[in-house]
Amino acid sequence: MQPTYYERVLADPRLKLAAVLDADIARLKAAGPLVPITDESSLARCRGVYVQGAIGQFKQTLAASMSAEQFERFQQTPSYHEALVQKATQQYWTYETFFYLRAHGERTLYLGPEVSGQLLATPLEIYGSEFRLEVPAAMLVFDSAELVDAFYAGERRTGPGRHHQEAPVCVLALLCANTTSRERYLRVLSVHGDTEHDYRVELRQFVLADKLPLEDILDGAEGDAWHGGEEVEQLIGLPACKLAWASRKADCGFYGAKTAYYRAVLSALHYAETAPQRLSWHPNGTPSNALVSALGYSELLPSGL
Repeated sequence: MQPTYYERVLADPRLKLAAVLDADIARLKAAGPLVPITDESSLARCRGVYVQGAIGQFKQTLAASMSAEQFERFQQTPSYHEALVQKATQQYWTYETFFYLRAHGERTLYLGPEVSGQLLATPLEIYGSEFRLEVPAAMLVFDSAELVDAFYAGERRTGPGRHHQEAPVCVLALLCANTTSRERYLRVLSVHGDTEHDYRVELRQFVLADKLPLEDILDGAEGDAWHGGEEVEQLIGLPACKLAWASRKADCGFYGAKTAYYRAVLSALHYAETAPQRLSWHPNGTPSNALVSALGYSELLPSGL
């Protein structure tokens, strides 16, 4: 398995996210259980500190890529504000999914070409109430050209990632619950990339209505859009609601025609929990080999084997 998006971000010396997460997890565990979180306000503060620091690094990178005069002009444009919102939204979701993944054992599932094809083609025949994860967060790694095609379905313009089908799609999935309404929802952060580039990042949220089949939930997910754009804007110092259009664009994928792709994602998570006989364990790789993931992981085998 190639190095994952999770490993690449944790290895970034500018963000120092591994150390940040370990300190935050230890601090919050000392205050009580993480599921459900005992102190949501403390988690929000930790997340806010990280997002603000990441955006500061992003601004420095932008400034270094052009002259001071060009950067000054760029800061006055909608494109600059849009870039900030997109980056901040990505980092907001990255922190939250990484936090729970790291706190609960870095559960990772690898899916090769054959099983990915099966998952894309097979409708989900379970209801929202039947969808469960043993731990709050899990990571999927799809190594499949067919899956990459499904990930880019519905694009108006051909993105560069379509020409890099050898690069895996890494998916961070976080199962959350609203303690007040008892509503459950699944947040999915998908990244198509390799060791050099992240070609596409997509965010999506599904409300897991108990009495609806998962196929219906996928088809009707337009109304399940994440509504945290205002909080992100406040974190990076932008007037609330001023850039609602940019927030919607940052949440690209909420309204895309990607039923087959998300069918594969939800199916993989479901079978990892309900079909342990199809899982093959691979121990940790060699940390010194930059071309191979150092994580231990399970592989979901094709059905019929």
